[in-house]
Amino acid sequence: MIASEVPLNLYCISCGYNQRGITSAHCPECGQDFSKVPPSPTRLPWLHRRYRGFLRSYWRTVMMVIFQPRLFREQIDNPIAFSDARRFWLLTIVFAYVPVVGAAVQIYHTPSQPGSMLREIQSLFIPLRVLPPGAAFLAGLFLFLTFATGLPSYFCHPRALPIERQNRAIALSYFASAPLALMPFIVASMLVAQVSAPVIFISITFRILAALIAVFMLGAWYIRTVGIVLALSQRRRRTLTVFVLNCAWVMVAAFSLVIVPLGLEYIVRMIEILF
Repeated sequence: MIASEVPLNLYCISCGYNQRGITSAHCPECGQDFSKVPPSPTRLPWLHRRYRGFLRSYWRTVMMVIFQPRLFREQIDNPIAFSDARRFWLLTIVFAYVPVVGAAVQIYHTPSQPGSMLREIQSLFIPLRVLPPGAAFLAGLFLFLTFATGLPSYFCHPRALPIERQNRAIALSYFASAPLALMPFIVASMLVAQVSAPVIFISITFRILAALIAVFMLGAWYIRTVGIVLALSQRRRRTLTVFVLNCAWVMVAAFSLVIVPLGLEYIVRMIEILF
């Protein structure tokens, strides 16, 4: 007796409606024409960017990771290319890092009063040396974002999992960086607060907003990353896994944000002395 094949779950890319068992050429939920945008076995928006648009698919994926973690973790049952995951990861690093650099440049060129906190911050970027301390910190921050968001992938391929599932878990782990894409909203709020400094109420409101978004972003990044690692790797020693992951993050932070900037400063000074 030959077992019949079980039909795959296919989802409408526009509304996410399950098309299993439906033979119509249009989605019964939203009317999407499948001859133009065919249904997909995966509900991960980033994989639909060819049909739905680059930025729209990106931000829908960010929202899925943050607000629909269970649905996101279920995507391990569907194929995903490692290259797609890496592209999402690199774009997220850009969203997280470029606004910080832009804010640093804007702060450096903002007029300030002698002795003010703004002037103290600006002094970190004054090129009294070949490499200002602020620039060294920004270099370390880039390394931290790269290492810290790539680190979880090393926890997602235990030998107990089949090779195919290991590869999918590694690819999906790169999407855990999604909450860091909220960084532009933090920087924008801080810049509005600075511009509106004469109006104290507005300035304080936007500073509080920036702080709330920052807390939410970091909390979501931590919680979603830990949750994705534990769920996708299916490790039994969950407490030990979380402990080791936290220790690894601390070491990455110390190396990227302390050792690297100090090391760059030391190298630059040695070069100045020798040449």
